[in-house]
Amino acid sequence: MKTLNTPIVDEEEKRRRHTQFISVLAHEMKSPISAIEGYLQMIRSRSLGDELPHYDEILDRCLARIEGMRHLISDLLDLTAIESGQRRRAMTTVDLTEMARQCIENVMPDLLKRDIAIELDALEDMSMIADRTEIEMIFNNLISNAVKYNRDHGRVRVGLRIVGNEVKIRVEDTGIGMTPEECGRLFNDFSRIRNEQTRLIPGSGLGLSTLKKLAESYQGGITVKSQPGVGTTFLVTLRRNSPPLPVDV
Repeated sequence: MKTLNTPIVDEEEKRRRHTQFISVLAHEMKSPISAIEGYLQMIRSRSLGDELPHYDEILDRCLARIEGMRHLISDLLDLTAIESGQRRRAMTTVDLTEMARQCIENVMPDLLKRDIAIELDALEDMSMIADRTEIEMIFNNLISNAVKYNRDHGRVRVGLRIVGNEVKIRVEDTGIGMTPEECGRLFNDFSRIRNEQTRLIPGSGLGLSTLKKLAESYQGGITVKSQPGVGTTFLVTLRRNSPPLPVDV
């Protein structure tokens, strides 16, 4: 009986998770749209007078909300493409050190603007068989978060190691950090750390949940250690020479 009931339970759980996902997504989209609508109503009614400069801050807030929605849509498209199996994996030899360098280049404007130092600790000959786009997503997510949630004049350290048949990607920052409770829910869909320090930092809450699913599909995983006001360290482990599994929905 247990064997016969298991698929039914699995289908019911999938439906429940799907409904919950849609509900949270609707909320995440509704909030910024409502905010933008309110700001536009203020502009339309000239509530701050007729001088255009008076509305600069409101326009900046609208643009920030739109940018946040753009990130949400982009991350959502990545997640659904991976989970649905519609995106075909192109397995190739990926140079991990070069990939890390490229992803560091992507955040260089923010590093320079905020005077954040970054260090890459990796050997030249480090590679694995993988889908290049998926590995790039992992590096981009880890490194961009280490910069985004860092403090001005802070530091980021990216370390790569190969231990046996495993690749270990370690990214440390000197940022705002998190409590144990915040770390515990960090990899859930749409999970974002909301406090006074993060309220102006845009994010979809899907990046780390997607990263976790990708790491697990490469028969690995992700862990996080953090301390408020001190910094955060992420460690991603990937299996090098084994074919990746389907991403777990």
